[in-house]
Amino acid sequence: MLPAPAFPNYTENGSPTSPLRRFLRRAFYAGIVLAAITGIALSYVQHIVTPPNNFPVEQEFVITEGATTVEITEALYAAGFVRSPFALYAILVMLHDPRELKASTYIFSQPLSAFELAERFLLGDYGNDLVRFVHYEGESRKFLAERAGQVLRGFDAEAFLALTEGKEGKLFPDTYLLPKVFSAPELAALLEETYESRVGPLRPAMFDSSLTEEEIIILASILEREANTPQSKGMVADILLRRLEMGMPLQVDASMEYVLDKPLNELLASDLDVDSPYNTYLNDGLPPTPIGNPGLTAIQAVLEPTPSNYLFYITGNDGVFYYAETYAQHKRNIDAYLR
Repeated sequence: MLPAPAFPNYTENGSPTSPLRRFLRRAFYAGIVLAAITGIALSYVQHIVTPPNNFPVEQEFVITEGATTVEITEALYAAGFVRSPFALYAILVMLHDPRELKASTYIFSQPLSAFELAERFLLGDYGNDLVRFVHYEGESRKFLAERAGQVLRGFDAEAFLALTEGKEGKLFPDTYLLPKVFSAPELAALLEETYESRVGPLRPAMFDSSLTEEEIIILASILEREANTPQSKGMVADILLRRLEMGMPLQVDASMEYVLDKPLNELLASDLDVDSPYNTYLNDGLPPTPIGNPGLTAIQAVLEPTPSNYLFYITGNDGVFYYAETYAQHKRNIDAYLR
């Protein structure tokens, strides 16, 4: 007679096995299946974190300022540096702080696993320095494009201006670390994305304002040129807001500087008679568009101005701001500090 199986449904005399023996038999086979599945899963995980066969050795990979973890992992996968973008993403999110990834240009002398890549991105690769590019607060997109064309290789200033048409004020000023070769579309996208990430948290306060977001940005862009410190921006913001409420012309020189493409110190009295929607001496209310790209300090000054009873201000020859409640006081300030 053949030997009985390890966990038969019946005993040798033909009687059914007990429920416990049936449970043990099923558990035994389930354990075998689970072990097999676990082994296959571990083998797969080990495989997808290893370097791809054609890992691009000695090829540049750039992490730009403001790039998200998803964008970075997808770009690495597309360039052939990892077998799975999800695996690297999981490593960065579960084992590290993805906010600590360093913007830089990376060159790998040998294939690296997903774990090793994560470590490199957290340490940075400052031997391959990026270009430090400053987009100044209040700077117009025209001047920004000119400077970018002088700093970034292959940058097309005209293409940048075409891409950013109608986006003055929404190209966020900041210090950016960029690769030496950076295109107009890439810079435009980066500046707009940074605007969204930096200005987005202010939108609840903007919603409570009497101005729209566009109007807030226009007024903030004026502040960038009319005032030069957080304190003066708060004071001037209150004055200009009160003028808007009263229907009084803003009478700011900065908007004429923008439309005539002249420095403030070169404006003539006759320039204030130029027929333009940007002429806030001839037209009530705000100019039709921002006159530059304001930073957070100016935007916050519009949202939280410094209350006062002043309606007039000047910047004296000594660089100090002088305020006045009446036009007569304003005239005295002009005589005392500008002549």
